[in-house]
Amino acid sequence: MNTKPQLLRGSFTLAFVLAGLFLAGGLSAQDTVRYSSKPGSKIKIEGTSTIHDWTVETTLLGGFMELGPDFPIDPSKNPAPGKVNAKVETLIFVSSIKSGKKNMDDVMYETMKQKDFPKITYKLQGLTLKETPKPGQPMLFDSVGILNVAGLVTTNALQVTMEPQDNGEKILVKGNTTLKMTDFGMKPPAPTIGLGLIKTGDEVKVSFEWFTAKAKAKAP
Repeated sequence: MNTKPQLLRGSFTLAFVLAGLFLAGGLSAQDTVRYSSKPGSKIKIEGTSTIHDWTVETTLLGGFMELGPDFPIDPSKNPAPGKVNAKVETLIFVSSIKSGKKNMDDVMYETMKQKDFPKITYKLQGLTLKETPKPGQPMLFDSVGILNVAGLVTTNALQVTMEPQDNGEKILVKGNTTLKMTDFGMKPPAPTIGLGLIKTGDEVKVSFEWFTAKAKAKAP
């Protein structure tokens, strides 16, 4: 996936965090179906260094989707490719991302400017069904959104799959992308503990699984 910074150059997780906003045609509340984040979601960030590869993860992915009446909730009806109305916003607290090693986490939080920018957010701008789904396969979408990491904002385009479950009561969203720390104004770490000889690669791979379920209707 390519990223194009809107304010300053930048790129890292993700996803995502993964957070997003797209509201085509101005949907009214009664036209939309809202899905909220549920336990079981996961975001993984993988990178390299001069001594070993590394992985950090979080299972705390917040946010929601609001899907319009044109959303192909039943793939078996052979929906035609095209844009769909959707609003998506997600967020991740940087402090929830863990490697299992405190020293590494401390370096990561400093690199991501966690004290000044504790959240990663994403807002969807556009969602397009790429092709009519094949039987038994998840739906494939092209998405464009606004990713905010370490105080910098970029436009982010990636493909995601969406898989309705339990007759549309739940939707599993999956995706992955490659980002660069320097695109978000972050300098790849070179810990002094290694006399500067340990250097982290600029490029990272971000993958996510986002479990959502229909929000319960509010009592009258």
